[in-house]
Amino acid sequence: MKKQLFFDDGGLFASENVERKYGKPVLTETYNDGVSSSDHATGYVFRLDNGLYRMLYYARGKDFAGGKLFSAVSDDGLHFKPEALFDPARDEKAYPHEIMSLKDGQEIAFVYEDKYCEDQNERYKLLMSMFDGSLSLADPIYTSPDLINWRQKEGVVWGGGAEPLASVFYNRHKQTHTIIERPFWGVRYAGYSETKDWQNFTEYQPCLRVDSADEPLSEIYGMFAFEYDGMYIGLPHMYRGLKSELNAKFFNGVIDTQLAYSYDGRYWQRSLRQPFLSGLWEDCEPQYKLLWCFGIQRNTGGDLYLYASASELEHGPAFHQPGTGKMLIYRLRQDGFISLASRNKAEPSVVATREKIWHGGEPHFNLKAKNATVAVYTTEETEDVGGNALAFSRLIEGMGHEDCLPFGGDSTDWSPIYKTGKKVDDLKGKTLVLELRFLDGEVFSIAGEYTDVYNTQAARYRKFGVMPT
Repeated sequence: MKKQLFFDDGGLFASENVERKYGKPVLTETYNDGVSSSDHATGYVFRLDNGLYRMLYYARGKDFAGGKLFSAVSDDGLHFKPEALFDPARDEKAYPHEIMSLKDGQEIAFVYEDKYCEDQNERYKLLMSMFDGSLSLADPIYTSPDLINWRQKEGVVWGGGAEPLASVFYNRHKQTHTIIERPFWGVRYAGYSETKDWQNFTEYQPCLRVDSADEPLSEIYGMFAFEYDGMYIGLPHMYRGLKSELNAKFFNGVIDTQLAYSYDGRYWQRSLRQPFLSGLWEDCEPQYKLLWCFGIQRNTGGDLYLYASASELEHGPAFHQPGTGKMLIYRLRQDGFISLASRNKAEPSVVATREKIWHGGEPHFNLKAKNATVAVYTTEETEDVGGNALAFSRLIEGMGHEDCLPFGGDSTDWSPIYKTGKKVDDLKGKTLVLELRFLDGEVFSIAGEYTDVYNTQAARYRKFGVMPT
């Protein structure tokens, strides 16, 4: 089933009395193990084969030198506790939930589950960054069958000197693993390289940097990116609030996240230039000046959990004075990244799609609104202008707004029902336009079995039966 989110209006014919709004993740739980402080970018959560959730996180403490990789476990993805893995009296571990002790200069860049790995001993990949005395970094890869026991993959590096704040996702369109990274120590913009075998990597390509619409002096510190129902969503970490001074930027500034998106996993676009996830919101107590998000999971009901590490201190002091770091867990409604919301709540709002080749079944809407109805149109050519077969919409009899049973409420999976008994499934093979009308509400997504087409693609399909590639 394909899904249309509303990061832009590229898939819309009409947009009336609506404005684009970020969803609001709700801080639901916090976690701290009582012995360490997770001030750095960390928090990688995995659903295990037994149904439990395991969170790996990098943290520092006042009672031990360097950093350590720890594990916490949860049965619902929300409430975590330190995982008892080792007996400190018998094993070479200082704490029962300690997985790995890192040397000075070592930091975790990302931990990734490779669901397409043939060798299950390498199911999980840990991307390490190792600082040395030459102002450069080495980027080795560690592998594990279980997230607990790790070994270095000899002779392989994942970056060309990239520091932490990497992320990895599988690109279904290109059938390759994509690493989002910074190109070198201190260089603050995001790019990517790709690999199919974790032995050979493509050349680094920039994909996201600050522009003139950003807050002055801000920088992109990295981006957590993931595949989401056929598209790719990124959370760029924005380093901002910097002083105007002729020095390296280190001892001040805050970090929170915005949203970015991509339809192919390579070409990325920025969304609204405001925080999507922040520890500085007025309802956040205490306030966290650094917030890094590097984990996402869906619960059994479809809601999303976002996992972020945070510090009450600004950039610089947070890394040298560990003690305020916590893991923050946010809940976000399904598809709740961005919506089209009523601007004037007393007037009807309208959102109409571009043409869709309908493959069967009913459309599904994620929305909360009053008096929501859907009218269904088919398109057909009525005019040839300079070789362009211009299509116009024609309302399907019995599937107008007055024929649709109005919906009022909050649903992540509402399908319109028509008094006439007609169904969208009956229009399989047609090119359709769906027009949603509602009062005082917002729509988050439209899902169904369809192929999006632009004008000439639709005309070619209708005339010759050719599906777009």
